[in-house]
Amino acid sequence: MDPSEERKHSKQQKEYCDMLGFVEDSQYGIPIRCACGGRIIDEVREKEDYDSHPGKRFFTCINYEDNGLHYSHPWVVGVQEEMERLRKRLEEAEEVIKGVPSLNYQIESLEEQVRSLTVQVGTLEKVCFD
Repeated sequence: MDPSEERKHSKQQKEYCDMLGFVEDSQYGIPIRCACGGRIIDEVREKEDYDSHPGKRFFTCINYEDNGLHYSHPWVVGVQEEMERLRKRLEEAEEVIKGVPSLNYQIESLEEQVRSLTVQVGTLEKVCFD
């Protein structure tokens, strides 16, 4: 095999393996778009001879081919992952909300310090310029 052809083939294999990894890493939660740019549809599988769970739902790329580069993500798993992500965001928001009263107290004490310093500056100006 020609060395340039071999390098080209090697690069194509590497790109394919990289793409498989990218697709696998991105399959978390409810997919919005497939890695190929295709639209995601909500697919319900029909009963098949070997299927013990007829009516199972999937998030599937409209251009789905079973080559590993398109999404076919189980609906239950996607929704569960999305719920976990939303729960984590909710917990973070609760932590921020818990901190608001202490921030309000800090703001009030800073405003009081500003008022006190303003009075002191005013009295100093009177003393210096009178």
